[in-house]
Amino acid sequence: MPRRRTPAPDWAAALADLVVPLECGGCGCPRQRWCQACAATLEGPLLRARTRADLPVPVWALARHAGPPARAVSAYKDRGRTDLAVPLAAALAVAVDGLRAAGELAEPDELPTVLVPAPASARARRRRGTDHVRGIVDALAADLAGSVPGGPVCVAPLLEVRGRVRDAAGLDAGARARNLAGRIRRRPEGTALRATPGAPATVGALLATRATVLLVDDVVTTGATAAACVGALRAGGLAVDGVLCVTAA
Repeated sequence: MPRRRTPAPDWAAALADLVVPLECGGCGCPRQRWCQACAATLEGPLLRARTRADLPVPVWALARHAGPPARAVSAYKDRGRTDLAVPLAAALAVAVDGLRAAGELAEPDELPTVLVPAPASARARRRRGTDHVRGIVDALAADLAGSVPGGPVCVAPLLEVRGRVRDAAGLDAGARARNLAGRIRRRPEGTALRATPGAPATVGALLATRATVLLVDDVVTTGATAAACVGALRAGGLAVDGVLCVTAA
């Protein structure tokens, strides 16, 4: 298994803690960002999620969308706890290690790893003030690239939501699929990628390179979003190896 480097001190977060009292994102325990007990809830066996939407690739999640994992995801995406991106990404990185060890994914020295963040609508980004999945993906890429031994990693924000979409909360599988129909599309060829040495640095190079491609999202519910994303990527010529999420509802 790769060994993970100890993260550098986050001085900005430490300063913020002087203004807003720090509490665990999973249980509210004071003076801890993410306590050991809550971290342990993301360390169990990786779940193979069953989705109502038809997906041609496996969907993996760290935990069920309940308890501390659900509260952490909610705090991260809707209550401004952007500091939780790092521990959530660290748990996802360990999951990637496990999938590699199990032979589900190629080893990092065999193929570069390409991470595609599930897109958010412009309205959701404005409301939250951030692209929350992209934040997790950037932290995950840094963790994977910093492991020992490491491997080439590329963050590929290839997808976007075009047009108006409804809030998916409360929608069933069919309604979610109709809500997204034709609205998740590939971005133009000139889309900027973030790549470490050895990873494809342009969309053209990515399409011409064999790689391990993972769609990353925070929560999988019916699988409608994941299915639309995988379909758009495949239609654009990019094979996807799996979908990796923090929680499965």
